[in-house]
Amino acid sequence: MENSNYINNINSGTSPCIFNKSGKHLGAYFLHDNSVMFRLLTFRDVKNVTLEIKPKNKPVQKYDMIQESACVWYLVINAGIITNGDRYRFVIDYKNELTAVKDPCSMWQDGYFKWSRIYNHTLFNWTDKKWMTGENPSKISRLSSETNKLLPVEALRIYEMHIGTLTKEGTFKSAKNKLDEIAEMHFNAIEIMPVENTYSFNWGYDGVDKYAPNHTYGTPDDLKELVDYAHKLGLNVIMDIVPNHLGPDIAELQNTGPYIEGINCFGYKFNYENDECSKYVRDFIIGAALNWVVNYHCDGLRVDMTKFMCSDFTMKEMVAEVNYHAPFVFMIAEDGRDNDNRVTNNFTPAEYEENELKHEQFINKIKQNDVSLAALGFDTEWDFPFHKQIAASVLGMWDCRIKNLCDFDYSLRDAQTRVKYIMSHDEIGNIDGTRLISKILAKELNLESCVCECKPDIMCKYAAHAAHKLSVSFITGEYEKMTEEERKIFCKQNNLTVCFSPDEVFNAYKQAVKKHKLVLGKVYSIPGAKMVFQGDEEANLSYFKFFRKFSTGSEPYLRDKGYEPGLSAFLDSKLTSVVPSEKYAYINNAVRNYVRDLNILCSKNIALASGHIEKTIVHENSDTHAIYTRKIYNEIFSVSNFSNISYKDNYGIMFPKGKWREIFNSDEIKYFGEGKYLNNNNIKEQFSYISLPASGITFFEKV
Repeated sequence: MENSNYINNINSGTSPCIFNKSGKHLGAYFLHDNSVMFRLLTFRDVKNVTLEIKPKNKPVQKYDMIQESACVWYLVINAGIITNGDRYRFVIDYKNELTAVKDPCSMWQDGYFKWSRIYNHTLFNWTDKKWMTGENPSKISRLSSETNKLLPVEALRIYEMHIGTLTKEGTFKSAKNKLDEIAEMHFNAIEIMPVENTYSFNWGYDGVDKYAPNHTYGTPDDLKELVDYAHKLGLNVIMDIVPNHLGPDIAELQNTGPYIEGINCFGYKFNYENDECSKYVRDFIIGAALNWVVNYHCDGLRVDMTKFMCSDFTMKEMVAEVNYHAPFVFMIAEDGRDNDNRVTNNFTPAEYEENELKHEQFINKIKQNDVSLAALGFDTEWDFPFHKQIAASVLGMWDCRIKNLCDFDYSLRDAQTRVKYIMSHDEIGNIDGTRLISKILAKELNLESCVCECKPDIMCKYAAHAAHKLSVSFITGEYEKMTEEERKIFCKQNNLTVCFSPDEVFNAYKQAVKKHKLVLGKVYSIPGAKMVFQGDEEANLSYFKFFRKFSTGSEPYLRDKGYEPGLSAFLDSKLTSVVPSEKYAYINNAVRNYVRDLNILCSKNIALASGHIEKTIVHENSDTHAIYTRKIYNEIFSVSNFSNISYKDNYGIMFPKGKWREIFNSDEIKYFGEGKYLNNNNIKEQFSYISLPASGITFFEKV
């Protein structure tokens, strides 16, 4: 399916976000004659709406708007009266009170409580025409085929990033400088945590201005430069959006219109199905989704916790609109219903629209909640069951999952068609703020039995924080420089009853890095989309804590995470907050080489990208697991050892039929391995004895 309007807009350099039969959407946008359309969703009993425009160096101009429907008011302002960057707002006459509000669909905010700014999307000079029209083979699309040569969604190798903490400066411009490094590591996509505008620094999941980039990161043009440069480097861009709730800074939106209906576990819930204005609220959120893919050229959307939208009809409507108006774009759900197949089931043939009229008819049926919900149409989703099992495999237990290779093996039944990862921002920041390496180190040193007396439910958090402090102190060289007495004081300050020697810390850290590499390798051994969170590609030890700042102040209930969620948490979460000493920097470089070569391995082996799992092997007694993947001519057999025992040419395992040669081994010295448990170029056939490193993984290719 290809929408000619979308392609024509890309070719002409314009990108109006038009998605309904009237050719109009909510917000303020330039028309082709440079006049400006303003459309506002407000309360049904509003008496009047006044548009106030504040041109630069001119007095405020006021215009009465026209009522279009019970909930929507509009006005077209002639060309030249308002120009790009000028400020505007609305004044609503509601219940005998006049209330001035910014535009809920504001495209540009240079401060949270300030007037909205008009933004002309057609003025930006994009250089990615060939990318957007599908002429670049690095582009990933839901419409991939042998004909267009585009990559399928299963080929995604995603680098998840947060603009505010990715660099010291925390801006779109500084993030652009990081893209070369990401591309050199052979990731083919970046996933940007939400940049929806809100009061101040934020994880992104409490945005209120759903169309405007966060003003603390830069301007809309700055974000476009980032996306444009990513495409130049062959990186697909996925934007994370949040249609399931609004953050606490919603006072203006509450005073603007019927956007909110109750609360859910995250915040204020959208009014998607409550009354006659709900269809416009759906237009509001779907317009926000289209804004990122049409106006900002994003290649995919990751939709946050879709089950808490509490409206599968809105989910389906969003997918239908994006599929029709931006046909190349893929949709990723974070749904959380343990891989409910309905989320990723394709629309039925009858639901695919051949033309605009049929599309309008389909959308109208969805708005009336008169369609089947057996297929919501997302292209893929985050794989929660897999993540929980892979984390449990190295931590012993994770999120009520106990380490069990058979259970892990069972989780692979869906992993091929879903996004696999070890830990995302959620599992790091929402638990205790520490990364997987620190969590493993806590297990290796048995820190839960060494922390000072505290409640059992927070003991693991104390242990993780102590492990983090130990590992950071060691990797920066500080721990070795301490006297024994200073180390005792350091351990006591971090709630530990035991003082560990530098050798004990280093050995535990080394083991933690091995296991970190193992599970990374395991993610890459399974066909389908893969994701790595920023910093994990180099075993970065910086915290990633939950942080946000609201105009209404901080919330005490957030402190059960084991840390304060404000400015200090934000600064601790910078990737630049932990700098290894010269002595130990080689470890980070080794892990970086490891992930880079895993990316290359997947890019060269179609079986690891879009292949199928033909067979798995579980050896519970030796804690070993193997996967045989295949596609066309390419066949890969990977063997993983979750135990602490290495095997030197004496581990027997049944290979698939044929001859096999090792092509990757986590034990290589360049990957911070020992170099003792390699299989070199020895050919293996059916039942063979191989070398297998402890907490390691090795890949074989059929020759």
